[in-house]
Amino acid sequence: MKKSILLMFHLLFWIFTSLLIILGFQLLSITAAILGGGGPSIMDNFIVLLKVLPIGACIFYASYYSLNFLIKRTIRFVWVAICNGILISILLLLEKHDTGKVDFLDFLILTLPIIYFSLFGFLFKTLIEWIMDRKIKAELEKDKVTSQLDLLKSQINPHFLFNTLNNIDVLILDEPKRASDYLKKLSEILRFMLYETDAERVPLANEVEYINKYIELQKIRTSNDKFVELEIVGNANVGFIAPMIFIHFVENAFKYATNKKIENAISIRLDISDSKVSFMCKNHINSNDLKAQEYNGLGFQLIKQRLDLIYKGDYNLVVHEEDSWYIVNLEIQLDNDKLHNCRR
Repeated sequence: MKKSILLMFHLLFWIFTSLLIILGFQLLSITAAILGGGGPSIMDNFIVLLKVLPIGACIFYASYYSLNFLIKRTIRFVWVAICNGILISILLLLEKHDTGKVDFLDFLILTLPIIYFSLFGFLFKTLIEWIMDRKIKAELEKDKVTSQLDLLKSQINPHFLFNTLNNIDVLILDEPKRASDYLKKLSEILRFMLYETDAERVPLANEVEYINKYIELQKIRTSNDKFVELEIVGNANVGFIAPMIFIHFVENAFKYATNKKIENAISIRLDISDSKVSFMCKNHINSNDLKAQEYNGLGFQLIKQRLDLIYKGDYNLVVHEEDSWYIVNLEIQLDNDKLHNCRR
């Protein structure tokens, strides 16, 4: 929220409060005049206003700023109630000590202003936080939609699609069965990318299957059977994950592992437990291409932004270079709640 708008809210509150106090004393004057007594004059009302506003401001802003140290709103309410109770009790004891008694009118005169200023300080702060939360959520939702659109564009790599179709075309005459298998894998990959990625979460097993099919299609382009190594440790059916999280790093590895004669030029490993999955992708790279992969690739910043948006603090991403290897380590907390996370 802009400071000018926040200042306007504060100013309007104190104008309203001042008018309310003046109106209250005017009503007292009218009541006293009707009963035949002498009510407070306009000057008396002004003097009382000057006394009440500074004290009220102290109570208001004490309630307002003290909430910065308490996160949960229920605890905040209890805190305000306890402080008000203590303050009112102290004032009542002082009044009783001075006059020897406390009547109902004195009780109202002491408690109503305290309750008014502390309660409105609490409500005022809560309202501002609610407005700011709504604004932040709206911005995050906008960023999420933008990121997903950009992500979808980066997922459908035309070079991969054209190369795969060309390779399948070559196989059709000589190895029709093999070409048919590859065409089926390509169809399943496209189906996964276009339909299943609409969900907030997908089964981890589906994501692993997608990576495996993608690797099989990439193998058509090389005669080196040991060019890429994929290792899955653990049970992939244990939980759910945001779709298309790992594939970007896999695509990047194939893009920059240009020497297809090297054994295990690309090594991919997933270690899966009941609560998390650890993903490691390592690819061989020419030393003069290291910076290009680090800062360009398939949009490292976009991937990082998506991880921040979806997982916040429930992930750990480390990317580093080691000799002629580019290594990505990503650890994500799995979600086991199917009904909550697989919304369509």
